[in-house]
Amino acid sequence: MTRKLLAVALLSALPFASPLPASAAEASALELALARGGAVKSEPIVDGRYVHIPTGRVLATWDYAKPTAPLRVATTDPAGGAINSITRNGDYLYASWRGHDGTGGVAVYSLADPAKPALVGESEDYSDADNKVLLGVVAANGHLYLFDNNHGLFVGDLSDPVKPRFTRSAIDSVPIQYTKLVANGNLIQATGRGWILSTALDLYDVSNPEDPVKLAAHSVDGLDTFSLTPEPGMAIGIGNQLSVFDLSDPTQIVKRSYLDVPPATYGVRVGAKHFYGYGWGEGLDIYDLSNLDSPRPVGHFDMSAFGGHYAVRSGSKHLLLQTNTDLVHSIDVSAPAKPRRVATAWLPGGVDPRDIAMYRGRALLVQPNYGLMMSDPNTLSPLSRFEARLPENMEARSFEQAVVSGNRAWVAAWGFGLIGVDLSNPKQPVEEGRLEFPYAAVLDVKGNYAYVAKWTNGGLFGAVDISDPAAPELTWWDGLSGQPYRIKVDGQYAYMAESQESGTGTDTGGLRIFDLSNPAKPAFAAHFNQGCGHAFDVTIDSAVSLAYVACTEGLQVVDIANPRSPKVVGRYDTPGYSQFNKVAQRGDRAWYANIDGLHELDVSDPTHPVLLKLTNLGHQVPQRLLAPSDGVLYVAGGETGVQVFKTSAGGKEARLPSPSSPRQR
Repeated sequence: MTRKLLAVALLSALPFASPLPASAAEASALELALARGGAVKSEPIVDGRYVHIPTGRVLATWDYAKPTAPLRVATTDPAGGAINSITRNGDYLYASWRGHDGTGGVAVYSLADPAKPALVGESEDYSDADNKVLLGVVAANGHLYLFDNNHGLFVGDLSDPVKPRFTRSAIDSVPIQYTKLVANGNLIQATGRGWILSTALDLYDVSNPEDPVKLAAHSVDGLDTFSLTPEPGMAIGIGNQLSVFDLSDPTQIVKRSYLDVPPATYGVRVGAKHFYGYGWGEGLDIYDLSNLDSPRPVGHFDMSAFGGHYAVRSGSKHLLLQTNTDLVHSIDVSAPAKPRRVATAWLPGGVDPRDIAMYRGRALLVQPNYGLMMSDPNTLSPLSRFEARLPENMEARSFEQAVVSGNRAWVAAWGFGLIGVDLSNPKQPVEEGRLEFPYAAVLDVKGNYAYVAKWTNGGLFGAVDISDPAAPELTWWDGLSGQPYRIKVDGQYAYMAESQESGTGTDTGGLRIFDLSNPAKPAFAAHFNQGCGHAFDVTIDSAVSLAYVACTEGLQVVDIANPRSPKVVGRYDTPGYSQFNKVAQRGDRAWYANIDGLHELDVSDPTHPVLLKLTNLGHQVPQRLLAPSDGVLYVAGGETGVQVFKTSAGGKEARLPSPSSPRQR
């Protein structure tokens, strides 16, 4: 396809707009080739030898027939959004999901073949109200109970298990955002973090399945007890204390005993007598609960449990512990006081992929809690990991973006700064150098310089000499007046997508452009905000001197043939307001992602982008889009995982030379 850029003198006559279709049905969707990973927000479901892990929009099924060598055997089709709870009733699994746009729904999976759950139904019609905040579902007494923070408790009739029919109960509000729902007989125990450093435990009586009754709303100290493990007639809390709470009278919660312990965020009961605390520091702390009135510590198991989250029993001898560092440990607990790790599996895609780059045909995923995951580009199976040597707390990490330059990746770590990683041996990436630049969030690399910016505790833009990668040196820095979201270096200039700060009018937002004639000392060249507002992302088509900018209400195509005097030459406008939107471009295609989904645009005439396809991305704006020259599009979605789409244009399109106006380099 040919591509053209009309003379600037003619641009004022163009409408620039290509509106969103009246409904998504008017534009077909891209073909999804692969979906892997994403947030794990619910305990896995154990079904004999199989374990179903809800990760992002999919269920990943693992075979643990041999606990020392687990195998991932299946991944389902994606649900409508990122799964936040899962429950089982008979031969079906029910998973709830929640979008960032007030949507929510329930996906139904058949276990007719337990090795390969099949998505057989999905519904968003439990309520016709707006602003849904679906917290989770739990099965009890042959019914499905759905909790919505804004709209209350709904009861699902499972007469047709594939098509649950929901009725709103008399409980019309849920004040706490539950993160765990447990059914014990006729009682549903719902727990989550409450207000003002508290942890909540609410109890619902479902002895009359169609008419649930709220029995009690309990609250405990949220520092002593960060999370609760509900059990019949009791609950075990873990935090700065191990606490045993008596609930023999469900309307009363009585602290039966407690023990000051090393901090932990989560815990799990192992057998009748033991409890493990984990998740804050390293390893598992082991407690003996033989006497519930006097718990006592009995040991510590040193293992990589940092970021440990959900733990479930698999068979009589093994515990599976999932971490927010993309690991699933298999632990032999046949002797609960002396556990042994027997295997560790890696979750493909990771639990929170923030950014994606390519290295020698491999997909390099930025994972916020530890570093980088090198992955097979076709399957996203993990090939190797880079784990940075940083303090084991989330605040000291939060890897945000990565740029590959030669055989090296440079990574912005919010909790530390800039870290260089040698990728020359893809099977074993190693750190090569680092520079403290606290709250680093965005970066790009050109030649011997990395350009890094931050916003927390004051906006700052810096140039870093990386000619000696073992000893990066900050050569220049200056303040910023808008939050930086993306930096792209092209030729002699750096283009920064930034926020429009309150009270600044058009003095902030859009693009801020820097001259890199002296790469060690960038100089302000231009600021440009012509109706963009917040600019969240930018990509450059060097061949025709165009910048594609992701704005709050659509995409702008900007002529940067003269970077000191940029001009909007095309627009794709979308209705409504969306934040953190992303953009990618390759040849005569551009992709713009906002809360409505992924918009594939024909930009063969960049002055008039035309919508070709609109695809659901899980009702969330992704973290990054990447369009390598191989006919696919990678979407790093964070909570929604990594989604790979087949695009309607190949990787080798016709390219036109730059416009006649001279390019300043």
